[in-house]
Amino acid sequence: MSNSQFFLKPRGAAAPVPWEEIAVDAPEVGPLTPMDEAQFVALDVETTGNSPFLVLELGAERFTLDQTLSFFDTLVDCRAPINPYARRRHQIDRSMLIGAPVFKDARRAFLRFAQGAVLVEHSHDAFDTWLVGRGLESPLEHPIIDTTALARLVMELPKGQVPGLQRLVTELGLDITPAHAALDDARATAMVFRALVKRAMEQLGLKTVGEVLTLVPRPVVDRTPPNRKGSAANRARGAPARTGQPRSAAPVAPRGATSPAQNARPGRSRRRRRSGSSGSPGGSPA
Repeated sequence: MSNSQFFLKPRGAAAPVPWEEIAVDAPEVGPLTPMDEAQFVALDVETTGNSPFLVLELGAERFTLDQTLSFFDTLVDCRAPINPYARRRHQIDRSMLIGAPVFKDARRAFLRFAQGAVLVEHSHDAFDTWLVGRGLESPLEHPIIDTTALARLVMELPKGQVPGLQRLVTELGLDITPAHAALDDARATAMVFRALVKRAMEQLGLKTVGEVLTLVPRPVVDRTPPNRKGSAANRARGAPARTGQPRSAAPVAPRGATSPAQNARPGRSRRRRRSGSSGSPGGSPA
């Protein structure tokens, strides 16, 4: 596969289709970038539902506060078992993955799609962006905003409550119905984000990306497997270190572009169990 050509397999497609990029007409986003000038990418993933969670589907919407710019939608070739409960929720079976790109290629295409944007996820534990970044050579460098934290900031919610995507869609009066598909949930997340940011800008006078990030910092979650935590503790006490495969980190957003907007499907959403994640890469096992 060349650096300029990717083949994706959107949900419902009979065969892979070439993904065409369009130039990103936006400067690199930074703390001083006005919210009205920034571009955002809302993303969502569907997984095998087993630990280590592996990606089966990746969907995203690139947008500004005023309009949708483009979509990204692909299933991911993953040969690991799919948890029956997860399969009932997201309706992805093994036959749908035939011909889909492997995770590393889907991820490379997504990072080109998201170049220069603020990432937006509905994931209080930074799970979706962690899955995309897992297994790469350096961490995701994009600014990242979580809509659950943003909702707690501007809505009257009980302390510590994590609002689901469907609840926010309902309470904000948005015309979309989330279910369990990555692109549909990404679209719902983008709509929720726009509505919440509008409230934040009106209530708190926020104007720049940096001001929003200061109020809703990305959580730091230790997903080191228990056996590796124990090894680290032993080394700290002077015990000899065990040898093993090095743990990869996560990606630099490469320079690239976005795909033209596709015909959007009615939105649907899901929330999956997100405990017990490990540090394995997010695609098919080697």
